[in-house]
Amino acid sequence: MRLFIIGIGPLPFYRSPRPATALSDGTWQVIQPLLEDGHSVRAVTFEFGQRGQPIIQYLHKPRDVNENLEHLAFPEPNADTRALIAEKVQQAMAAFNPHAIISAGSVIASWVTSHLRHRLPLWYDLKGAFIPELQLRMESPDARGTFETFTVYKQVLLRGDRFSAVTEHQAHMLMGELGMVGRLNPSTLHEHLVTVKPTGLDPGSPSRMPSSGRIRGRLCGPEDFVLFSSGGFNTWQDTRTFFETIERVLGADKNVVFVCIGGGIGGHHDQGYESFKTWVSQSPYRSRMFLEGWVPQDQVVEYESEADLGVNFDLDVPESRYGDRSRFLSWMARRVGIATTPVSQPSAQLIREELAIGLPLGDSEGAAKVILDAAAQPGKVRAMAERAEQFARTRWSYRETTRHLREWAQHPCLAGDNQKWLFSNDPCLQQRLAFHELALDGIFTNLVRQPECEVWKKVQEGLHQRWPWSEKP
Repeated sequence: MRLFIIGIGPLPFYRSPRPATALSDGTWQVIQPLLEDGHSVRAVTFEFGQRGQPIIQYLHKPRDVNENLEHLAFPEPNADTRALIAEKVQQAMAAFNPHAIISAGSVIASWVTSHLRHRLPLWYDLKGAFIPELQLRMESPDARGTFETFTVYKQVLLRGDRFSAVTEHQAHMLMGELGMVGRLNPSTLHEHLVTVKPTGLDPGSPSRMPSSGRIRGRLCGPEDFVLFSSGGFNTWQDTRTFFETIERVLGADKNVVFVCIGGGIGGHHDQGYESFKTWVSQSPYRSRMFLEGWVPQDQVVEYESEADLGVNFDLDVPESRYGDRSRFLSWMARRVGIATTPVSQPSAQLIREELAIGLPLGDSEGAAKVILDAAAQPGKVRAMAERAEQFARTRWSYRETTRHLREWAQHPCLAGDNQKWLFSNDPCLQQRLAFHELALDGIFTNLVRQPECEVWKKVQEGLHQRWPWSEKP
């Protein structure tokens, strides 16, 4: 099959000014096993932080990675460029003449995919619960843009033929969202619209490497216990409890150091990391707290290979309960032990299977005691981390996590209601619901309403049916 896949860069075979992220890793998680299955793939990636023609450096040409792989890099779309970029992606799709389209994991990929003109089967891989993520941003300075993305998500729900969620909790939530826009109808009764696709571990991800001196010998001694953190300081993170716990641990044990790679997430959330840096600068233990910032991808493996225990602190909010923790995968690959609050589903599963250490929610004193106990038993932490690596390379491998997607890609098909919508002239419930929902989106996200237009009259009729006690149009 020819598969047109839209996602986020950078992918492992090239470099760009921005480091790899959970979204770019998720894009490769979709592409790599499909190539392995023999499909032809034209991959379109959007490069975060690049507004003009993307600057990327190929480590390996796409054809050298796999003879069936093509790659096109585009800048990150914004309000001024997204229409033009969508048209260019449309042209790239038409020239490829694919059998199916897959949107891999991000709002940007979803937005562009939902604007393509075609009647092809379409799979949306939704890497994380969309609405709970927005909930954490609604009071941010860019809240207007946040609210506008509701329209994008409605289009995704209405147009997709199959969907993958990153956790079972998100899958249940997604089924409810599909029901609210009319997708749970007689035509889809016997179809599995939603499947679970956990974050997977790249089969090429190296195991723990010999010490390179990235941490030990430079930041601490060879026998010190290294607490570790990596990735973005996201909106779901309990940054204050995180800092207070680290400070308590360092205050109680002089043989423990803390090393952090990663930082703020530009264009999404910078405040958490900036606050954390301020607290560290004021701490009496700052000489054993090392904030290394974002580092090149090849150095990430070196840092992880010298760490003992990765720590993760979640807020008890919907995004944490429905979302994922993709940073665990690289920790597990490098045999870094995991200590985490049990809010996210991956955290709870690892704790339940004794592959991670549980930390109490919002309790820095209790969390510090747990971590100090782990630091006093490094052999036990190493044994747990070895079991966790084996788990990740089997249960959370690329091939296992994408099994449902790979089965669909062998014979991609439209959802039953989309089949009727796209190829039947008879009006159906799905068409009427979609029209009203999209019309509402178009009206309520515009600054000026036009009540005299025919669309507004139809919407008023729909509103009166929903709330018959209101004033009749």
